Amino acid sequence: MTDQKRRRFWVDPPLQLQMLALAMALVIGSIFLVAYSVFHGLEESSQLSHELFHSLDWVREALRGPVIISAAISVLASALIALVWSHRYAGPLRVLAAAAARLGNGNFSVPVRIRKLDTHQELAQDFAQMQERLRGRLAADLSDLKSASADISAALAGLPEADAARRHAEELGEKIASISSHYQL
Repeated sequence: MTDQKRRRFWVDPPLQLQMLALAMALVIGSIFLVAYSVFHGLEESSQLSHELFHSLDWVREALRGPVIISAAISVLASALIALVWSHRYAGPLRVLAAAAARLGNGNFSVPVRIRKLDTHQELAQDFAQMQERLRGRLAADLSDLKSASADISAALAGLPEADAARRHAEELGEKIASISSHYQL
């Protein structure tokens, strides 16, 4: 990590605007729900009592239920939306982390796939392209290693069994075969 501050506030404007709009919608929706509950509770209580002025204890008792219900609904709705959003946001990061771990273990055979509605589409596409390029380079290198192994085997045919160079060449051939077996393309 660097100690430099970001110079641009809008790093990914579409994603940031979507997150901002979601947060604002949750806050505004919660405020409207609580306000509606309070006003509706006061109006209903006033109509039932037919009094113009009420004591603070009466108002507190009349508003307790609607405020608690609207607050609970707001919290649950916010939690549900945040859970869905965090899944759309964090899910692709977990997919990419698993793909990076597979690449670290030499497995290039599993492509990276994330859902179309998830965030980080560009990052996943870049990762998939990187994986494909690495797979191509590795396939070419493994092909070269097999060719070198075949050349070593051909050279071994002309050397006597007890020759030290033959034993060394056989060890090299085994080492090349071992290196080639570490990867899954």
